[in-house]
Amino acid sequence: MYLLPEPAVAKVLRGLDRSQALLFLRTLDQALVTVTAQHDLSSEEKLVHQPLRTAITTKEQNLSLFMPVSNTSSTGIKIVTASKSHGIIGVINVFSPEGKLLGLLSAAEITAFRTALTVMSLLFRVQKIRRERIVILGSGRQAEWHARLALLLCPGEVKKISFVNRGRKRLEELERDVVSDLKTTYPDVEFSMLAKDGTDEEEYEGRLRDEISAADVIFSCTPSTEPNFPFSYLEASQHSRFISLIGSYRPHMQEIDSETLLSGGGMVYVDSREACLEESGELIKAGLEGEQLVELGELYQPERLGGDGTFEVPEGKNVVMKVVGMGIMDLVTGNRLLEVGRERALGMEVDGF
Repeated sequence: MYLLPEPAVAKVLRGLDRSQALLFLRTLDQALVTVTAQHDLSSEEKLVHQPLRTAITTKEQNLSLFMPVSNTSSTGIKIVTASKSHGIIGVINVFSPEGKLLGLLSAAEITAFRTALTVMSLLFRVQKIRRERIVILGSGRQAEWHARLALLLCPGEVKKISFVNRGRKRLEELERDVVSDLKTTYPDVEFSMLAKDGTDEEEYEGRLRDEISAADVIFSCTPSTEPNFPFSYLEASQHSRFISLIGSYRPHMQEIDSETLLSGGGMVYVDSREACLEESGELIKAGLEGEQLVELGELYQPERLGGDGTFEVPEGKNVVMKVVGMGIMDLVTGNRLLEVGRERALGMEVDGF
């Protein structure tokens, strides 16, 4: 059994160049296509099995999520616990088809990476939407990886990244621990920070309106229970945008209002139609039906894309994307990380399992 603790996972992922990141992206894309292609198959014929995640909230308000999955060639389960005292801690277990434990990986970094990579897989294919000005709502690891991957996969395109967060402390930590390094690596990119706490309300809303209005890309990475901005902020400037939502994962959560959600012509791109209808507060509140959701695995079929692997956005419409996460994402990303970890002699082999 191979063990990849958090420092080793972080070292592998932060050391990826663009071509290596694209290999991870293609692996993820293929898994999404496989999941969608088997929707009409019987259970016995399916290669991928992934029940909806199970959530447990203890008396002390610690939330644990259990995400089992099998792609026939391997089986895995991710267990993540969110607590007020220790934040988010989790682990991914990878097994052989017969049940032998093959790998154990720290989950927090992988979850942020594979989620952001899923978002990039669509952004990467969109035509006619600029990627010059990016607004990232949030200050955690998800926000970090959205910034890292956008800069890595869209070289020379990004001119400014603005981080917006309600809490000032987390934003200052992000600026110190992450953004300072990004400024060195990408000296031609402008970075800005906006915190709601400690900022005059009128000034905050004015700056937020200006950032949202000017944005080409909006990555929302917050577990918010109310919209982070009103649709009117988008109306201030009429141009198509890419808007992704990954922070809300329960029916009572909502990162954007219904008008913003429907600004893609009533169509929303999703990782899993079933899971999003079950878990996404934005979709539930807006009353979206299954036929209004396009799974990425469906979109990535060769016949749906142009010869260059991209697709065109309808004139005047936004591209709106919702990702709640699937176990298959963790499994295929974890398996590739185990391969890279072994190749680079990061992590350790543990006998007795």
